[in-house]
Amino acid sequence: MNELSYTKKCTCESNQFCSFVNESDHFSEEDKQRLTQIIVTDGFSRILYVSGTLAIWSLIAGIIDAVLFPGIIVYAIFHGVVDYKVITPPVVFLLGNIFAKLVYISISLNGKIKIVDILISVLPYAGSAYLLKKFLINDKKMALAVSSYLKKKKQDYKYQLIAYFKRCES
Repeated sequence: MNELSYTKKCTCESNQFCSFVNESDHFSEEDKQRLTQIIVTDGFSRILYVSGTLAIWSLIAGIIDAVLFPGIIVYAIFHGVVDYKVITPPVVFLLGNIFAKLVYISISLNGKIKIVDILISVLPYAGSAYLLKKFLINDKKMALAVSSYLKKKKQDYKYQLIAYFKRCES
């Protein structure tokens, strides 16, 4: 395996996921070097970032959907009518959401994934999981690295949230 250039080492140092892999005890030095090469050269960290963004995006869209769709049902029950004025907001939101995701993924992962993968990734609630599965299915070590990294980030956010609420109580 080739040594990383100075520029790639700097890129790795400034990347949280790459730094996590290099500091991890789960991998041998050879695995760390291979994973670092993939992260830095192939832009895997960008795919991980986009996948995380899509997961948060889906959470927010899910909350909006949870308000819009029941609101339409309640409106239809009380007014006894379902017409285009009632159906338009959620349909516009859904199409706008899909279009925005299409643009975001296309720009963010320019050339890293196929058009078919982009189209599947824009599906509501499934895009994040699809992207991760697509790139982790054949690399068990990278899957372990991503899983460990996400667990660590979850713990970090949990502790930050607890610390925030403790400060608010004071």
